[in-house]
Amino acid sequence: MGKEMNKRFNKPQRRPFHNNDRKPYHNNRHGGRRDGGHGGRRGGRGGYSDRRDGVGFVKREKQPFVTRESLKEDQVGITEYVSEGEGFSGVLKSRFSDFHVNEIDLNGKVLELNNLEIPEAKEEPLSPEEAEAAKESLKEVLTDEVWNQIKELAESKYDPNATAEESHVYVDVTELDKDKRTDVHKIIKKFYEGKLVSSTVGGDQLDKGDDQKFIRVMKPKGRDRNRWNFPEEYVHFLVHKENLDTSEVAVAMANNLNLRPSQVNYCGTKDKRAKTTQKFCIKKRTPRQIVGSIKFLNGVKIGNFEFCKEVLKLGQLKGNRFRIALRHLTGEKEAIEKSLQNVKENGFINYFGLQRFGNSVEVPTYDVGVALLQADYKLACELILKPREHDIPFLKNIRETWWKERNSQAAADMFRTDRFIEKKLLDGLAQYGETDYATALRKIPRNMLLLYPHAFQSLVFNQLASRRIKEFGLKLIPGDLVYRNKDDLDEDIEITEVLLAEEEAEEEEKTSEDQKEETTETNQTETDNSNNTESIFKRKVKPLTEEDINSGNYNIYDVVLPLPGHDITYPNNEIATWYEETLAKYNLSSEKLKHNVKTFSMAGAYRKLLIKPSEMSWEFCSYTTPEDTLILSDFEKFKGKTLDDLKGKRGGQTEGNENKYQALILDFCLPTAAYATMMLRELLKCDTSAAHQTAMETAAMKESNATNEEATKAEKRSIEESNNEEKDEQADNGNDEDDVSAAKIPKTNDEQES
Repeated sequence: MGKEMNKRFNKPQRRPFHNNDRKPYHNNRHGGRRDGGHGGRRGGRGGYSDRRDGVGFVKREKQPFVTRESLKEDQVGITEYVSEGEGFSGVLKSRFSDFHVNEIDLNGKVLELNNLEIPEAKEEPLSPEEAEAAKESLKEVLTDEVWNQIKELAESKYDPNATAEESHVYVDVTELDKDKRTDVHKIIKKFYEGKLVSSTVGGDQLDKGDDQKFIRVMKPKGRDRNRWNFPEEYVHFLVHKENLDTSEVAVAMANNLNLRPSQVNYCGTKDKRAKTTQKFCIKKRTPRQIVGSIKFLNGVKIGNFEFCKEVLKLGQLKGNRFRIALRHLTGEKEAIEKSLQNVKENGFINYFGLQRFGNSVEVPTYDVGVALLQADYKLACELILKPREHDIPFLKNIRETWWKERNSQAAADMFRTDRFIEKKLLDGLAQYGETDYATALRKIPRNMLLLYPHAFQSLVFNQLASRRIKEFGLKLIPGDLVYRNKDDLDEDIEITEVLLAEEEAEEEEKTSEDQKEETTETNQTETDNSNNTESIFKRKVKPLTEEDINSGNYNIYDVVLPLPGHDITYPNNEIATWYEETLAKYNLSSEKLKHNVKTFSMAGAYRKLLIKPSEMSWEFCSYTTPEDTLILSDFEKFKGKTLDDLKGKRGGQTEGNENKYQALILDFCLPTAAYATMMLRELLKCDTSAAHQTAMETAAMKESNATNEEATKAEKRSIEESNNEEKDEQADNGNDEDDVSAAKIPKTNDEQES
């Protein structure tokens, strides 16, 4: 019994994000107290004063559902449409299974999870003949002297107190390529397997030249865990996730593999409320270890392993394939078809979607971004920690506590996890001082911190894209910017900043090396490199001339608008003035965006004004209940599931209620950095904010329920009327019963004769 109780109470549960000091009921075993114990009758031994149905559980009032107010599209500059029309109504993301995203790699292949096989290390040993041949080919490196040292090491006894010189043999393999070094490892393993192990080390580890490489041969210390026997060191694989953030999956993997989150690489983030498939990459972790890292993370599947020489980087994809279900359709089918055809032919304005700007009306992310760009770090911290209505309850409590008391340590201690930006910032304030806002902000990871200034850049782009369409329509005007190379794709601003940061790091490293030789020459080189980087990025685009426009070689779908920055080319027309005016409203300018703090120095980027979806198709379908699954994920297809199978789990269709609802299934592809929600906005001609979509679904469900009630009432009335008619008929038949009986019952022969 004791073991069973221990199992029950020690069962692992998900910890709350906040620190709740109340003890669980089963720990409050203070007999004789009305507020303690584990059950019992009211007023008796160990009873609760608050019970439910005589059981010792605290009664908790159900919290009313409150719809969180969210940003509206016009608040972030999203106001215009490409084509005219009324559109139609349809609810987006009624369920997370209504939204599917699959990455498209650089070769144009849509990535689908269809192989769950876990590769194991396969090392092909050398045959005796191959070993001798390899030994002969490497005799300049593996000389007789080296072989004698290796032989003596193999025959010696293991001495834990021996020095590195006594217990290791180092072979200089600087002149060998990777394949030759692999051969050396194989030869040593062939002749001394179980006795010696080998590994490649850099010269910097041995206080030798950084550009040198050595193979270290030594006695094995227990199990040889560091030997990597896979074809390449980078493991690429597909991750299929459901209703989870990309970063949430990456952090879970990193924690379980003893890695930093930055060591789990992927091409880009995907929607949380969706079913998505994307490629990940991790260095030197076995596929079995990687699969084990998400063992306890629900909604994640891993497969399609492959081994590559190169790491996977942000932006290394061609685009994304979307499959989306719009429920609760209203509108004529012909009108819907017309809207679909318009979007397919004319595209949509390439706005940044609402998810770019956070979910708070009181504190949108771009407000924090403006404060950071203005170097007002106190205001930035206060905006991040400012209390707001309709916040997550525990987070609202933490914000209010800090806002009143300004005790960062106490507020930070209220968290039970450090995954929140607020927690990281509070830790920084507690560590560096309540007023050292600039230093405290460094506790927030760079990629998270950049979301704020990037949101401001996105706001400016949206506002000026709307103004460009409103004032000039879809025609080209002199001075419009286009990519010099028509095949260039938009890069998300996060990717651009990461690449620039890497280039800066490389330049700094190169500069550091050059300084050792000659300081004057280095300064000149640094200046030249800086100018080249700037000019290359600015020359990525060119302004259109009248001649270009008249040539017919360009159209509105070639036009790009810049995201404001200090290293960017602006349109060679009045739109450039719009940028200056917009930045001036926030006491900023292009020059000021070259921030003194590198993290907040915004170089800028380019983004297409209009986008056309590719490979777009659609179909209408009917479904029975709001919970019906309408789209199969690639993983469900791989497992051989069908939509009927998923319906079967809920007991099948309700009799007389089949095909009650209508939905539209969309299938299309978009390039990187484009938002599917903005395409749907053009299609529906309505706000795509979460609040509006929730209101639409609530209204649709109420109408549906009202219709059901009317149908049920009508059915009951029909049954009642039918029953009443039957009763009346029976009553009439009862009055004429004798006559009817006489008429119907035939007489016997005797009666007939008489």
